[in-house]
Order: sequence, then C-alpha cells, then structure tokens
Amino acid sequence: MSQPNLWGFDPDQVGGQVGNSHPSTSLKAAIKVKSGSQKAQALLALYDSEGLTAYDLSKIVVNGGGETISANQAATRIGELREQDLAVYLFDQFGRPVEKPTTPGNTGFAHVLTHAGREAAVTLKISETNNV
Repeated sequence: MSQPNLWGFDPDQVGGQVGNSHPSTSLKAAIKVKSGSQKAQALLALYDSEGLTAYDLSKIVVNGGGETISANQAATRIGELREQDLAVYLFDQFGRPVEKPTTPGNTGFAHVLTHAGREAAVTLKISETNNV
C-alpha cells in the first residue's frame, strides 16, 4: 500500500473505475468515442506513446479543418478521457506525477492510458481498419 503524497494521487491506482475486474458494460461505455474525433485522436496518440501532456497532444490532434488544436482544447480532451477512466496521470517510481517541458519555462503533467483506455484504443484501431 502506498503512502499519501503531496499531489493527492494514489501511485498504485491502475485503471480508474474501469479496471480489469469491471463488467463489460463499463468497457462498452468507455468505448463510446467517435472514430476520428479529437478524443479518438488523443486516445490513439496516447496508445502509441509513453506519456503525453496536453501540449504534446496539441501538436498531434487536428480539428475538422486539418489544423492542430490548441493546448486548451487538448487539455479538455484529456479531461474527458480521464472522466471516462480511459487516461490517468503518469507517475514516476516514487509516486510523483511526471512533468514534461511544454512551452519555454513551463511543464505539464504527462498522461497515459488505463487498461480500459488501451482496450478502447485497440477497438478504435480495429474499427478504423475495417472501415478502410
């Protein structure tokens, strides 16, 4: 069992509320991410990474017009993924959230997918492959 830390995070938490032992209905609810949407793009980018910040995602995720989204929009997408228990903060070996450089002199918290997030990303990849 982990000790409380300064950031209020539980470094042993894995998978949020949609973990390995939850019913398939939890996963079905988590998968309701529209293919091609900004949220789906963020989910797939996180799947292919070892942790991204909102700033990182803002360089990858595009809007309907093909331009990359703002860091604020990317932060909103991460928030939505977190609310669906598809993404969580990335922690270092000491239970601290990992910060990565963003703009000069600033940092942001890195995020990774939960088990349910990884399954949702795989489902999206399969769905997109079948629709090609």
